[in-house]
Amino acid sequence: MEDRSDRKRTKGLVALGVAAVVVVAAGAGFWVWHEQPSFCNAICHTPMDPYVEDYYADDATLLAASHRVADVSCLDCHVPTLSEQLAEGVTWVAGGYALPLEQRQFDNAFCMNGSCHSIGQDSLAQITAQREYNPHSNYHEELACGTCHKSHTASVMQCAQCHSDADVPAGWVVR
Repeated sequence: MEDRSDRKRTKGLVALGVAAVVVVAAGAGFWVWHEQPSFCNAICHTPMDPYVEDYYADDATLLAASHRVADVSCLDCHVPTLSEQLAEGVTWVAGGYALPLEQRQFDNAFCMNGSCHSIGQDSLAQITAQREYNPHSNYHEELACGTCHKSHTASVMQCAQCHSDADVPAGWVVR
């Protein structure tokens, strides 16, 4: 009789162990997928489809695509808190999101840091000093990087607002 209960217990422990391994493996796989841009629009963010498409595009004028080439993922810049993720999940389930999504603003300190673009404003102005109109010079008010450089839309040649003869890079727009 005891032999039977020992076998039953062993089977139960083996089943529990297998279930635990499956749960851990599935959780690890889910976590790896969670870090990929394709996760964002596959699960929660239906309105993210065009932004994820930008990330995978071959359009070097879009910062999202340039960041992909540099092996920078969406979550390297867009770091949501747990409360933001929960709020986004509720908004998605309720269908309460508005399109187009509000454009996020990043200040220069966000972009120009040791782990991303490790360059200061003065150095950047020197690098672009040979241009006829240097958008990074001290002559101009300090512009946020995002004033010109756009992640999910065409970048904007801010210089051309005043200088109609400014060279506009291919794929950039004038507003």
